[in-house]
Amino acid sequence: MRRRGFLAGAVALIATPWRALARTRRETLAFHYGWYAPNQGWGVSADGGRNHPNQPAGGLYDSRDPTVIARQIRQARAAGITGFITSWDGEANPRDQVLAALVAAAPAGFSVTAYVESSGGSPARLTERLNALYQRFEAAPAWLRLAGRPCIFVFDRVLQEIGEDGWTTARAAHTATTGGGFACVGTANNLDEIAARRALFDALHIYSIQFETDGWWVGFGVRARRWMSRWVRAQDGLAVTTATVLPGYDDRRLDDRTGNRPTTPRREGRTFRLMLEAARAARPDWILIVSWNEWFEATEIEPSLENGARELEAVNNL
Repeated sequence: MRRRGFLAGAVALIATPWRALARTRRETLAFHYGWYAPNQGWGVSADGGRNHPNQPAGGLYDSRDPTVIARQIRQARAAGITGFITSWDGEANPRDQVLAALVAAAPAGFSVTAYVESSGGSPARLTERLNALYQRFEAAPAWLRLAGRPCIFVFDRVLQEIGEDGWTTARAAHTATTGGGFACVGTANNLDEIAARRALFDALHIYSIQFETDGWWVGFGVRARRWMSRWVRAQDGLAVTTATVLPGYDDRRLDDRTGNRPTTPRREGRTFRLMLEAARAARPDWILIVSWNEWFEATEIEPSLENGARELEAVNNL
């Protein structure tokens, strides 16, 4: 992605001198989705089959159900997961309600943050969203902190919608309005993007790691260790380093996913164990799990009828 000279200068004006802040704690965080409801989020493909390969062990659920939220947090904590990064795309919708419920229900030691998935259409709208989110949650005890500051994750779609300049404009306005604003962990999909985007965010992460693991058919563990080592090393100098792991990937039941799709088999749990071992060897500050409950892409580690609590046990043994 082409860099612009004024871009780095603009970001430098809002950047926090991280060396002056306290070191953040290590985290094991799982991406969480709150879009499930009795008449939404659970469906069938055009051929009449399920559009999610696996099924929740306790049956289909409503993400807004307080008993579901309490169970998910309890299961995650028991496995050693320290927090959820939950999908969020603006206020006054079910995902926003789930975010608020998670923050309210989180016990001491368990963190929650938003995965900002859309700009809302413009830099100005994104600034409004970030400001409102900050006003609601910046003082919440359960909100994820990065070196003392409330932290959010930003999905790649935001930059796809408004570009690097739009993001820089929105963040600068948010920082000025709030007197500091969120620490932001942005998306980088490859090593080149880490280099290009490190000036735009406080830290970086990859979500769509299935495009890497799709090709690791032979020597999975060795390839995972090599890739993870390079990935974490490339983030040196950022507020934290991150490493992303997944148990498998298969979205071919979704009607809008056509062509030669990336897939990663679970290998009876071996894929996840090898990725966790590779992440641990790379020594990142934060390990990120894709995902707690993205059932449509079959990346979930939430207990399922097909796999039980196998992946949770693997996290607990990390």
